Amino acid sequence: MNTIRLPRVAVYVFVLMFLVLVYLIMKTLSFYLIPATFAGLLAMLMLPLNRKLESWRVPRLLAIIISLLIILIIISGIITIISTQVLKFAKDLPTIQQQLTGKFQEFQEFIQKVTGITAENQMNFINKEVNSIIASADQWATGILVATGGTLAGLGLLIIHFIFILIYRNRIKLFVLGLIPEGNHEKANEVMQQITKVTRQYLIGVVTVMAILSVLNSVGLIALGIQNAIFFGVLAAVLNIIPYIGVWIGSGLPLLLALITKDSLFYPIGVILVFLVTQFIDNNFLTPRITGSQVQINALATIGVILVGNMVWGVIGMILFIPLLGMAKILFDNVEELKPFGHLIGDEEKVKKKFAGKIILKRKA
Repeated sequence: MNTIRLPRVAVYVFVLMFLVLVYLIMKTLSFYLIPATFAGLLAMLMLPLNRKLESWRVPRLLAIIISLLIILIIISGIITIISTQVLKFAKDLPTIQQQLTGKFQEFQEFIQKVTGITAENQMNFINKEVNSIIASADQWATGILVATGGTLAGLGLLIIHFIFILIYRNRIKLFVLGLIPEGNHEKANEVMQQITKVTRQYLIGVVTVMAILSVLNSVGLIALGIQNAIFFGVLAAVLNIIPYIGVWIGSGLPLLLALITKDSLFYPIGVILVFLVTQFIDNNFLTPRITGSQVQINALATIGVILVGNMVWGVIGMILFIPLLGMAKILFDNVEELKPFGHLIGDEEKVKKKFAGKIILKRKA
């Protein structure tokens, strides 16, 4: 049988076209793929509980409903805590606005001394911009309504997919095995079990680290006397899910509030020190011990997947693409042809030694 060998350039072109096609599909079907991906991750998280309940002769559908109720209770609790803090922050806005007005007047005087632009001209410019924003408020309101409707629709899709993924999990497994030669079924089973286990442990670890950081951030900000310390502490912990970027956003908001509401530079510097300490604890103790031992991905790959995730699915993509890359790394490490990709994105290469003409990669303990 004759085989057709394509030029290497043609192969690269086909690979590039395939990646562009995948990007367009993921971008176009984001309204479906985002809740479906969330549902798949949550299904992996709750799978051990479902199996335990089924071993106690609980019907599968009832076991799934119990798992779903547990997730909804946890999510409702988190939303309640955040909503309470947001309402408290809203009540303090008039006071913050007064303090901001005082700081703004001082800033106006500084600009007038440096540039010669009078405070009246500055206010005319600001009023012009504010009027432009108010004129487009109806578009903002429409956008909020559309986003709210999309969120509710996405939650419905998530719940539906969560239920059916767990109901048909054996069928899904058989489908995957059907795509693989029979001789590799045992290896495929091991890879699927590893992906499920690592993903589950990673999600539990992320939630655990988030809870610990919420407490540490809040205690530090309360000790400094920062207003709405719990709100900013929890928000910074949630944003910490986004590596390298989230911590800057999370620390920037309380830092700005300290600059507005406090008269001394001691408080902004104190806010910076609080987040430096919590990040030191997170980077050296929490994440390495709780989540870092699961799937180690280097900084270059992490930043790259965050940017790609933002391009494809926005902020949600920045969060979801990290565990998806971890799952891909497990697949790369277990498929001989894809192992170079696993080494490329991995962070476990610590020591390299040559032995018998081959490079042996020593992994971290």
